[in-house]
Parts: sequence; C-alpha cells; structure tokens
Amino acid sequence: MKIAFITPVTPYKENMGGPSGHPYHLLVDRPKEIEVDIYSYNANKLSPETIESVERELRVKIHLLKQPAFFTWILKLHLTFIRLFLKYPIGYYIRLPKSMVEQIKTTQPDAVWVYGQEFSGILKQFKEFKRVHTVPDCYSLHWFRRLGCRFTLASAGEFFRCVVNYRKYYRMERAYDASDNVVAHLVGEEDVRFLQEINPNLNAVFLRHPHYEFPETPKEIKFTHPKIKLLIAGRYDFYMKERADEMVDLFANKDNLAILQQAYKLTFLGKGWEQHVDSLNALGYDVEHVKFAPDYIEEVCKHDIQLTPIAIGTGTKGKVLDALANGLLVVGTPYALENIAVENGVSCVEYRSNEELLAALKDIPRNVEKYEQMAEAGREAIFREHGRKRISQQLMELFK
Repeated sequence: MKIAFITPVTPYKENMGGPSGHPYHLLVDRPKEIEVDIYSYNANKLSPETIESVERELRVKIHLLKQPAFFTWILKLHLTFIRLFLKYPIGYYIRLPKSMVEQIKTTQPDAVWVYGQEFSGILKQFKEFKRVHTVPDCYSLHWFRRLGCRFTLASAGEFFRCVVNYRKYYRMERAYDASDNVVAHLVGEEDVRFLQEINPNLNAVFLRHPHYEFPETPKEIKFTHPKIKLLIAGRYDFYMKERADEMVDLFANKDNLAILQQAYKLTFLGKGWEQHVDSLNALGYDVEHVKFAPDYIEEVCKHDIQLTPIAIGTGTKGKVLDALANGLLVVGTPYALENIAVENGVSCVEYRSNEELLAALKDIPRNVEKYEQMAEAGREAIFREHGRKRISQQLMELFK
C-alpha cells in the first residue's frame, strides 16, 4: 500500500515547533510493506540534516511544500488580526496548488492522509481517493470547555476570544467532508462524540495516543523514604491555572501542613511556578523548581508520583503518558487522565475535588505498597494499550 501524507509540520520524534511527535510515532513502527510519501509545509522549520535523518528513521520520502503567498504576506505585514473577520480558522484557507495536486496523483497513492484540523480543505482536493483525516482533537470541544472556566468568564477579552474561536471551529468541523471514503481519526472518545454531534454523517473513530518513549530498562517502582518525591510537571498556564491554584491552596492550608510537609518532597517542572514555589518554601515545604530539564524523561524518573492538576483540555496529555510509562503513580484530574487506558483506584488516582485529593495524599504514605502496585499496573497498561506498533496497525487498517 502507498500513502500520500500531507501535514503542516514535518514529523519528528518529539514535539518541535508544533505537533510533530504524534505523526512520527504513528509512522515509525508501521508495517514494512506500507510506503509513505510525506508532503510537509515544515512549519516547525526542521533543518535539511534533521529532515534527512527523519527520512531514514521513518523509511519515507519528504517533499517540502511552499507556504502560500497570502499566508506569507499576512505574517510579514503583521496582519494576523484579519483572522477575526474570517468565517473559518485561517489555516483552513490553505490549499495545495493544482500542479502539486496533480503531482501527488501521478504517484498513484492508494490513499491520502491529512494531518490537522485546519487542513480539512486540502482533504477535499482528493475526493476520488480513500482519505484519512487525523484531526486529532475536536477543537470546538476545546473552546466549548474553555467557556465553562471561571478564569474565562472573569475576563471580557478571554470570553470574547473563546466565543469567536468556538464559532470558527464549529463551522469548520461542521463542514468536514463526510463522504463514504473519508475517516476522521481522533485521540479522544469525547472528541469523537462531540464532533459527531456537529457533523452526524461523519465517520469518526477513536484510537489511543501512542506513547513516545519507553525506557529500555524499566525502573524498580519503590517510593522514596522518608519523603515521597512528588512531581508537578508542565507549564503554569491556562490548562493548569484553575486547578493548580486550588492544589497549592490545599498544601498551604494550616490544617494540612504538618502531614504533607512530613510526607512529601515537591518538585515543580516547567515555567511559571515561581510564585507558588516561593509561597510553599516560606511555609517550610521541601520544594524545588526545575524550569527546564535537558533530558525530560531522566528528570521525571527521579520521582515517585506525578500530580497533574489540569483544569481544561481535550485529547490525550503526553506528560501523563510519560509519567505512567516510566513507573510513576499518576494522581490527576479527569481531564489529565482522559483517553488514557488506566482505571481509577487500580492503575491511577483520579480526583475531582480538593477533598478527594487530600484524602489520597494522606492515604499514600500509610499504604505505600498498595500505591506502588497501582503505579506498576499503570505502567503495564500503557505498554499494552498505547504501544506504537499497536496504534500504528490500527491506524493503517483505516486506509483499507
């Protein structure tokens, strides 16, 4: 089978300047008989040397596409405000030149694969082919969820931004081609449900997100004594803000200080946590702030538990997969653990309120062995259900 793959970013083993990791890991362990030509706008600006190495690693040929003139001039003249007046997101208006469409057709692919929500217009240029559209999230769901956040409703500017973007992505997703020879591929179950409410005739499927890196030698899962090492990973941004502030309030509560200070050593990994780190330090916590880790996985593996207070989002959280696959117990909100093949109380700890989080943080030091076994079960679930080869084979079945 031969596939023509059209993408805004050039696949790479990690996210570099865009969502380049997901397509890379969907391709790297695909069946050997499947040939792939990649047509990329290289928006993540990989160097020629890096592109050559990706071609070898993925067994593909990469053809670079030229950015459309209108897009170039909008960026050069700083006219990005124009997007406010457009019916659809600006990337939706990108189309391949007719000459490139004909060039791709002359290679006689068995199917066309397009990556990204906004490239749905390009998908319509190949109507006679079997087509797979890796979305991978339902972006109108993302903006819909944002509208329900307190920090969104507290700011008129943020509220207006969410309303405008929700309408744009809703219109675009409603206009997705729902022909019989199109399959939409998403990494979220709720994303599929929401998208099919918008576009009822669309054939949309959920495939789990492949995990990027598995450790060659899995570490022994044994929590540190006397203080368990607890990691909060990710930038302090709108995805985390609401629930992260609640989490820090829990640690700062005078009724919890003695228990939590004695049980845990805290590490914040990522930018923006300075104020929280200073306040917890002042209260006497053993707390560290790592703004950037040259080897992210190595840093993650130094810890026993990852606490992930994500307040909003869609799809699958890569940092949660990283933690689970490397033997950490993940304690997280429903959005943090969404679409990941783990079960609350069996292979992870899910909490919906500060009361549930506090109960878990108190119970873990008392029943360490129980939670070590939970971490092991989480790691096994990721190896089994999120393996690259497994997900790649499921994806390739969609082209048949």
